[in-house]
Amino acid sequence: MNSRNVSFMAMGWAKSTQCWSRYCLVWMCLVLMFLSGCSRAPDETVVQDVVSDRLQAAFADPLLEISSLRRLGHAPLSAANDGAPRLIVYYNARLTLVRDYAFSAWDALNPAALANLLGATEAGIVGVQSAGNLAGDELLVRGSVTFRQDEAANWVPTLFVPPQASAAVANTDQASSTARMLIEPIMSRFASVPLSQAAASRAIIAEELEEAVRQIDLRLDNLQRALVLASGPAGGEYDLVARAIVGLSNSVGLTASATITQGSVQNAQLVRDRSASVGLVQNDVALMAYQGTGPFASHGPAPSLRVLGSLFPEPVQIVVRADGPTSVQQLRGLRVDLGMEASGSRGIALRVLNAYGIGESDIQSSDRGSLEAAQALVSGEIDAFFTVINAPARHLQRLAAEDAIRMIPLTPQAITALTRGDQALVPITLPAGTYPGQDATVPTVGVAALLVGNATMPDAQVRSLLQGVYSGVDFVAAGSAAGAMISTRQARTGVTIPMHPGAAAYFEEQKAARADGAHPAP
Repeated sequence: MNSRNVSFMAMGWAKSTQCWSRYCLVWMCLVLMFLSGCSRAPDETVVQDVVSDRLQAAFADPLLEISSLRRLGHAPLSAANDGAPRLIVYYNARLTLVRDYAFSAWDALNPAALANLLGATEAGIVGVQSAGNLAGDELLVRGSVTFRQDEAANWVPTLFVPPQASAAVANTDQASSTARMLIEPIMSRFASVPLSQAAASRAIIAEELEEAVRQIDLRLDNLQRALVLASGPAGGEYDLVARAIVGLSNSVGLTASATITQGSVQNAQLVRDRSASVGLVQNDVALMAYQGTGPFASHGPAPSLRVLGSLFPEPVQIVVRADGPTSVQQLRGLRVDLGMEASGSRGIALRVLNAYGIGESDIQSSDRGSLEAAQALVSGEIDAFFTVINAPARHLQRLAAEDAIRMIPLTPQAITALTRGDQALVPITLPAGTYPGQDATVPTVGVAALLVGNATMPDAQVRSLLQGVYSGVDFVAAGSAAGAMISTRQARTGVTIPMHPGAAAYFEEQKAARADGAHPAP
């Protein structure tokens, strides 16, 4: 056999080997496709059916129709708690309203709950109007549906709430030489305390310094800025709302700043002593500050406090495990967390229990905060907990998606008794779909978050501020679920102290404009 024939044979063998390899590869792919065919990612039709079913479950009276939906792709997620594989499918959709609906109404499915229902962020839904939507309006949605694989390797739709990244808060300052002269002796004391007293001594120094820094910031703000807004804990709803208001105020020439606080009680005190111009204050706390009762008893009444407007509701939510009690009466004798000792939540929780003839001695009470109480509930340390917070609360959304919790409703008789005997409490309904897996409404009561200032505020400044709050801020874009519920229609709901005359005049004008069919603030 000559070399030429050998060469041709080698070439033929190479080609045959290459063809065979390709054949094997194709065959293996076909086999894999066959074996995994039943677990192929859900297609566009399946995704649309899931979205349609969820909309129908949330709205007994149909509200949204799917005009179009396009599947974009999918990606794997971490396994479920039981190890089952999960994946998320992304879509774009166009939804059409079949009737008028105000997503900002206090008894409506608000934008945050709607976003969770559709697997979107609030910013992923375009078209929600704070003044209310009309039949024929369209919502553009960038959403998702999560699936988990069952034992038969089928993809089944499941509830999922992605974790929310916390934002870092930066604070910088340039110390002058004079300030350093004052700071150095403090640091010297910090470093030279006796070892036997080190922990207690340094804690005292740190506490005093923290209070001093806060007072310095507030006095500088009052000196340099026209409006100082007392907000709440960093990253909370009060903080988000305050920052959005400040951002708009600065953009229209009303110089403003927001200061981080511990919440309503501190905010009311800051407004009382004029360290802040306005503050976000829970309505029952505002009443106590005005009357000089509760945590303000040692300070006496503050008759100059005025409400500028009611902002959003904070419903009472009684949270239990999915297999837990179904009524408030069944809490008797159980381990129930009522909220932190000095919080407004605790007082309201006791009033709710009293409406059912249950005293604190009839339960095993504890005093955690909402986040800690939620963890204790899931771990079995407690049987239920009360929280007074804007709904849907993010940490409760995640637990509801894991089928770990549900809410206990209040009876009509209890709601009537509570709201008749307490001017700070108002009836509130959590619509179906507020939390993942919640397929029925949850009647309850709640308080209102108020914008509070002083009677000495000029009418012009009040009007300018309210125009921004009630018509100029896109709270959805700012990431505030609570802010999206701010509306002039609810601006007097839950008001417990006198209203500033400038605010009263503004809301009367808005009411008249609505009656005339004009386009007032929402």
